[in-house]
Amino acid sequence: MKIIDQLANSLFRHQKKLEIVAILLLCFSISFRFENQKTNWIWNDYSLVAVIMVAVVILIALIWIRIEKMKTNQLINAIKNEQTIEDNHSRNRLDELSVRQKSVFDLILAGKSNKEIMSELSIELSTLKTHINKIYKILEIDSRKQIRKYKNNSN
Repeated sequence: MKIIDQLANSLFRHQKKLEIVAILLLCFSISFRFENQKTNWIWNDYSLVAVIMVAVVILIALIWIRIEKMKTNQLINAIKNEQTIEDNHSRNRLDELSVRQKSVFDLILAGKSNKEIMSELSIELSTLKTHINKIYKILEIDSRKQIRKYKNNSN
C-alpha cells in the first residue's frame, strides 16, 4: 500500500506533465503527412504503434481522473474536519454563557422582544442589554439574526 501511496503522490505532483504528455501523444497518433497532393496517415504502415499511443493516452486519462478523485476526497475531508472543529468551538462558546445569559439567549431564539424578555426574567432594560452585549461578545456575533444562525450551526 505504501508503494501505491508514493506513486499516487508522485503522479499528483506531476499531474500537469501527464496532461501535456497525453495531449502530445494523442496529437502524434493522429498525425498526417502531406505529399504530392496526397494525405497519408503517418502510422499507415505501423498502425499498432498508433493503437499503443492511444492506449497510453487512455491510461493517462484514467490516472488523471484518479488523481482528481483523490484531490476531491482530500478537500471533502478537510472541509469536514474544519466543520467539526468549528462545531466544537461553537459548543464550547455556548458553555461559556452564564445561566442568565443562556436564558436570554433561549428567549431571543424563541423570538421574544426585549420587552417580553424583561417581563419574563423580571430585569431592567439596562441589565438585559448588558446580557445581550456579553452574549454577542462571547459568541463573536453582533445581531439577533446571527444568534439564530449560530444556534443552527451549533446543532
